[in-house]
Amino acid sequence: MKKGKIVQGVSLVLFISLIILGKVQVWMAIFGGSLLLSTYFGRFYCGYICPINTGMEIIDGKANKKKRKRKSVPDLFKKAIVRYGILALFLGTMVIVFKTGKKLPVLPILFSLGLIITYFYRPEFWHRYLCPYGSLLSIFSKFNKKAYRVYNDGCIKCGTCVRVCPADAFIWEDKKDYPLIIKNECLQCGKCVEACPTDSIK
Repeated sequence: MKKGKIVQGVSLVLFISLIILGKVQVWMAIFGGSLLLSTYFGRFYCGYICPINTGMEIIDGKANKKKRKRKSVPDLFKKAIVRYGILALFLGTMVIVFKTGKKLPVLPILFSLGLIITYFYRPEFWHRYLCPYGSLLSIFSKFNKKAYRVYNDGCIKCGTCVRVCPADAFIWEDKKDYPLIIKNECLQCGKCVEACPTDSIK
């Protein structure tokens, strides 16, 4: 995980530098490349490169350390039409920005929004239901080949992986069954792998 933290740190510094220099298009190119690669490697951008996630992890870590309770995802936002409506609104805004040449601080706004929401709500609200970049990556990574999976022969059904997942990327409705990872919602962050007491996630 140390390598992952280094990648996150470098990515955050690069993001801030590009914002200051007014080179947002470079970051968009990085995201575009990650989007294409997600078809095979999954949402690694979310887990390691995304500056919003890096900032959210800091807030999430402090909240967990202080055992501060945060709100769950509102039921309204769990509807697919709302999630993809937000994505459509975002894409429409980006088209207008590119066509008119207007410089709107879209990335800084999303960065700030992600941090604020994580302060009040659990992180899956942003990762799985609000983030337009995450929604795009979820579509592209639906059939990725590098998704983590739970190996049933070692799993003891303790639910640790489900509890530590920041994206609610598990299906585990019946506690008698084995948890199942939703591969296109998985951030590839590796938190479940690190937390699993029997090393049953690979």
